[in-house]
Amino acid sequence: MNHLPLTVLLALLTPAAHAATFLNVATGSSTGTYSTMFKNIGRVCAQSAYLKERGTSGSLENIDLLLNNEVSLAFVQSDVLKAKEQIDGDARVQNIKALLPLHTEEIHLFARPPVVKKSILGKTTTTGVSTFGDLKGRRVAAWGGSIITARVLSAKLGVPFTVTSVKDRDAAFRALSAGEVDAVLAVVGQPAPWVRDLSGVNLIAVPTTPALKGIYTSAKLLYPNFGASSVATVAVQSVLATRDFKTLEKKDLLLKYQKCAVEKLVNLQEDEGMHPKWQEVTFKTWPWPQYR
Repeated sequence: MNHLPLTVLLALLTPAAHAATFLNVATGSSTGTYSTMFKNIGRVCAQSAYLKERGTSGSLENIDLLLNNEVSLAFVQSDVLKAKEQIDGDARVQNIKALLPLHTEEIHLFARPPVVKKSILGKTTTTGVSTFGDLKGRRVAAWGGSIITARVLSAKLGVPFTVTSVKDRDAAFRALSAGEVDAVLAVVGQPAPWVRDLSGVNLIAVPTTPALKGIYTSAKLLYPNFGASSVATVAVQSVLATRDFKTLEKKDLLLKYQKCAVEKLVNLQEDEGMHPKWQEVTFKTWPWPQYR
């Protein structure tokens, strides 16, 4: 009796669909929240073996990669999705589905400490950015999806400022230090390790108004290196999005990945080493159609 080699037997026993299906996932920087949460799911869900991470600059690049069929899944901010649909009028967004609604990401606004001057007459004047309103007519650096957030907040809050697009976080803070911009706006899940290492800048409050309803929610920032008091801000929900795939092998893989993540939510929230943002994830709240 002839015996087939073990490798051949394993190949025959492996479902052909999954053996040939590998999907790319757009995350962000290797140390960012998106990348960390993607790796966390990989620790508890075997289906992650068929997903390949693609590092990016963030939500703005991610949604373009997804719409242009260069990746099959992408971590994105909900305001970037809405801007694509409502501002850009991109009809392709109608084909986007929410595989996993995730956490909220807080808006972090940084500026150099204001300068206080006293004239020879004893009059005190303060220059710089102390409030969101002080951004009027100034320059704000942002990168990735934060570029869209900065533009939306400027319009919704009625504070016109110039959004300066930069490559990444380092470029933004170099521009701030050099006086090329007056503030830096970043959308990132709290607590962000790199924020805890900052010095020489202030966190500026972002007001919550009815104009932001439906896109942003009120939030608080608390970082020991910025003092004991919290700083008011707003937050936007993030989502792991995909296109409305109909191919059976892709649909099967995505639904099993979705099902595993939902069933393992307690592990994602309680296992040591998991990102703290899992604590606020419910997989329920999301205004976008769910992938089914």
